[in-house]
Amino acid sequence: MLYVRKASGELAPFDRKKIVGTALRAGADKKLAELVASKVEKELFDGISTQEILKIALEVLDKNKPVVAARYSLKSAIMNLGPAGFAFEDFLADVLEEYGYSVKERQVFAGACIAHEVDVVAEKGKDLACIEAKYHNAPGIYTGAKDALYIYARFLDLKEGAKQGKCPAFTETWLATNTKFSVDAIEYGRCKGMKLLGWNFPSASSGLQAMIEVKKLYPITALRTLDRDSLGKLSEAGLMLCKDLVEKSPSEISSLSGVSERKVRALAQEAKGVLR
Repeated sequence: MLYVRKASGELAPFDRKKIVGTALRAGADKKLAELVASKVEKELFDGISTQEILKIALEVLDKNKPVVAARYSLKSAIMNLGPAGFAFEDFLADVLEEYGYSVKERQVFAGACIAHEVDVVAEKGKDLACIEAKYHNAPGIYTGAKDALYIYARFLDLKEGAKQGKCPAFTETWLATNTKFSVDAIEYGRCKGMKLLGWNFPSASSGLQAMIEVKKLYPITALRTLDRDSLGKLSEAGLMLCKDLVEKSPSEISSLSGVSERKVRALAQEAKGVLR
């Protein structure tokens, strides 16, 4: 049996079905999914990294169906949002809006003791959440108990501040990340009633990946032809989702972002394929 090295350093048995399943979920037909798995198996060696497997799979998909490659590399696309966390905060806010939340970003509130900057404020019904977005630009990095402890302490200070009339009365606090949580972070979060939102947490069907895929909220970094300059300009204009490039006219996007209409049209065409 051959083993695959995960980004965390852990080893797991190679599973061909997982390769096929991921390709099918990304939109490949059965024949293409099997082709991807066969190519990976052909180049497989004991201890191969998940990143090397991804590279092999994307080479096959880019050659045969680039729009499937865009969806297949979703996790990497999130990590490519940028070196700073602001783009992830913007993206998370866009996702939550699609799920019916009213959101505001990077808000400062006075707690009982000190002021706090909240990455995302999300309101839905009677719930008002202060959300911390922990972005990591490399796989295998966990969001740990230290972050959970800090976020809950901030929540308590804001609750006391609300009693003093200094800030809104938050009803819940979230810790959101594009990777995974440590065991201690999960245990502490559950103990304190915090909401944790990770890539596949609280489950594979209710984590960030599922939220993105169910409503096709693919980030623009999923586009295979997107260059760094255009990413920066589109991000500054608040255009973080592929659907933004499809729903707005090329002239409007160009005016908002400074990206040429010709480039916008090409990106929009690719985005349409990703969203099918």
